Amino acid sequence: MATHGGSAQSAFRLAKVAGIFTIIASALAQEYGSINFVVVNSVGHYPAVEGLAPYAVILAGLLLLPKVAIFARFSEVAPRAGSTYVWLTRSLNAPVGFSVAFVWFVGVAAAGGFLAFTCAVFIGAFLKSIGMPFQWATSSAGHLIIGLTVIWAIFGIHLAGIKHYARLVLVTFVLILVAATITVAYGFGTSQDVFLSNVVRYVPITTPPPAAPSLGAFISVTALFLFAYGGLTVSASLGGETRDATRTMPRGIILGWLGILSLYAVVGFALFHAIPWWSIPPLIAQKHLAIATTPGLIGLIAPRAVSALLNLLVAVIVIATIAPGMLETSRYIFAWAQDGLLPAHYTRTNRNQVPHVALVTIALLTSLFLVEATFGGWAIGVGLRSLSLVVVFGMLGIGVFNMRFGMARASKLAEAVAGRADMLVWASLAVVIALMLLFSIIVVPNTVWWLQPSFQGLIALSVALWIYRSASRRDGTIGTRTADLPTE
Repeated sequence: MATHGGSAQSAFRLAKVAGIFTIIASALAQEYGSINFVVVNSVGHYPAVEGLAPYAVILAGLLLLPKVAIFARFSEVAPRAGSTYVWLTRSLNAPVGFSVAFVWFVGVAAAGGFLAFTCAVFIGAFLKSIGMPFQWATSSAGHLIIGLTVIWAIFGIHLAGIKHYARLVLVTFVLILVAATITVAYGFGTSQDVFLSNVVRYVPITTPPPAAPSLGAFISVTALFLFAYGGLTVSASLGGETRDATRTMPRGIILGWLGILSLYAVVGFALFHAIPWWSIPPLIAQKHLAIATTPGLIGLIAPRAVSALLNLLVAVIVIATIAPGMLETSRYIFAWAQDGLLPAHYTRTNRNQVPHVALVTIALLTSLFLVEATFGGWAIGVGLRSLSLVVVFGMLGIGVFNMRFGMARASKLAEAVAGRADMLVWASLAVVIALMLLFSIIVVPNTVWWLQPSFQGLIALSVALWIYRSASRRDGTIGTRTADLPTE
């Protein structure tokens, strides 16, 4: 029986109230806010990708189709809180599965800090669009104050219960559609000459000589954009709080992926229809960060009122984007405590049936990553997230083979692959694609070594092994416990 304030209330600690629209909205709300920043800035970090950035966004989504298929099938058999962690440990083994999941966990937490950091950029852009002082928002103090306020406000919404989270992501979903419609309308409805005539007020722009895009840059940007589909994993983490989860989760995951792919494609092509790619690097080089975003660029071709509205919408969307990541990471902590990897108090839930101890922990960790993003740079929040996604992608594929032919054939999760030859095809593609992308994302150019995804990943892996070894010494039954599926 779950205990809330010392009294028994339910056979489950978590409330089973989320529906399919919450799953779909979570997938989109997780990353759409940050895509407004990263799509533009990717051209600044990898200018050799030139105008192929929208194609890289689409290719990243298509490459994740094997993951979507594996997730959908696993969620039919084992929809659980901390889903990816549960699937990794039951398809591989406890130490390997936990270590891989922990690297992913750190990537999501780091991305939360990065998102909190970018909130100030979009708020500054909104203030500028309505003629108010905006420089303070993008100062170090502004980033910290705004970011911390956002993190702990989202924490409060989570603490009030999963129903309040569901309302937040559904409202965010509507705002995303409105913002995307504005971007698409002005992107496809405006020529590049209009933008170029306005952008020269901020930085001189010269047309570069003709050159072919770099395949290496295209692959790197594609791997970088994988993080934009990270909301699919958040959707799966709702498995412990979804009504009729074995039916609802697979549908939600597939529809969420299709929605993200379609929306990113339309928005990306609309943006680069109106904005020449070669005008972006000079803006970034001159530190015009408030302009080097999707709403900032559209603001140069749209009326002032429309620009202000779009900046406000995106600012609110970015703020809300932190919520899905906080849900996912807190449920990971909850699942680890269920398996004995963390102390039992992390499974405690409040009267609203949310794991409040886990939520406090992840809010503090996200705040630390906000500090890192403010003073260290954006690479860890995005680069580590993309690296961890690739690793999880490949290891899930290996897990499928292990459940079909290896040591995990007796796992209850093995029902997901029993008699399904298509799962072996998806698993093979997952491993091959992961290996191809791994080498393109493991090192980020023009980034110091201690902020490289590879270095940060090694640090996260070392911490994971230390946690697992300490837990195993404390509780020798972890390996046995992770052979079965958790209750929720």
